[in-house]
Amino acid sequence: MSFRAWSAPRRSFGFDVLVSAIAIALGSALRMGRSSGLVDWPYVHQASAVVAGTLLLNRRRAPFGSGVAICAVSLVHPTHVLFFAAYAAGAYVEDRRRAGALIGGLVPATAQPWNHPDPWSIVGSASVALVPALLGLYVAARRRLRLDRGDRVKRERELLFEQVRMQERARIAGEMHDVITHRVSLMVLQAGALRTRARDEEVRAAAEELRMVGCKALEELRGLVTVTRSEQQVGSVVAAPRAVLDVSDLVADSRSAGVSVDVITLGEPHATSPVVGRAAYRVVQEGLTNVHKHAPGAVVDVRLHYVGDEVQITVRNSAPTRAVDVALGTGGSGLLGLRKRVELVAGTLRTGPLPDGGYELLAVLPAGASTTTTGDPA
Repeated sequence: MSFRAWSAPRRSFGFDVLVSAIAIALGSALRMGRSSGLVDWPYVHQASAVVAGTLLLNRRRAPFGSGVAICAVSLVHPTHVLFFAAYAAGAYVEDRRRAGALIGGLVPATAQPWNHPDPWSIVGSASVALVPALLGLYVAARRRLRLDRGDRVKRERELLFEQVRMQERARIAGEMHDVITHRVSLMVLQAGALRTRARDEEVRAAAEELRMVGCKALEELRGLVTVTRSEQQVGSVVAAPRAVLDVSDLVADSRSAGVSVDVITLGEPHATSPVVGRAAYRVVQEGLTNVHKHAPGAVVDVRLHYVGDEVQITVRNSAPTRAVDVALGTGGSGLLGLRKRVELVAGTLRTGPLPDGGYELLAVLPAGASTTTTGDPA
């Protein structure tokens, strides 16, 4: 805690003590009206001023309770502390109805109608008592206005930051599209040229497969860029109907690459929201990609379990049977991004090695998550 934050409460308490001391001094030295109140015992006037002034210390923390207590004490013997209590009722009681009720009790206690046979004297005394109460109400209104203005400035600052963030994200997406699309397009063109020039049928088939994979990567990249750029529009949503999760293309690609993949669907498949469907698709994609990179020769088991309003996705692989190709890299950021994606749709992700040397990836996603989430996390 900084010195300023630590000293602010001390200054506030010191000011409260000063106000309470002034109220006690005025209440003890001056008498209100011609009578000494309902009880006219010796030193009751001073005792009432001391008790009411002490209660005034809580005018910030418990304004309504302290005001009621001061009003009760003033019925025994009214003192000038009532003026301070009337101001506190207007300035610190948040509930306007309770503030009005408390002021309605403090004003008669100040006017002392039982000691003034002249109605005009009662009205005059009540009017004088209303002055601090109205002043307190004015101060409270100014305080609320200042807080509202501060909240509005804070919201405007947050909106400006969000706008800058979306613009920066769109700019990065554009750069990513320009750079990666160029490289992948070159790869697709070279694969097409190799397919045309190659004489070996197997080489031509491999080149065609490489070209198709590159074309699909370009298509997905353009889709991601479109989703990211859509955030520039306030309230934008990537409109898409609810659909049943389909990972057949991912399984087919993995099988064509030599990976043994078995898919099991449990429960009754039901449609998911677009944002959950994209997250579920990425879960399976990341699981299979990790098998390609880190578990060559492993057998993969993909389970899609529909339980109630949830989709449980399990990607489990056995131990690798071949050495890992270091050219594919070690990675490490894929699971971090996947975990963020799953958490954005209120899901959970659990990953870890298995006793037999394999690896398991388990994601639980709510099928009915809101579709108002804009964009996929990078």
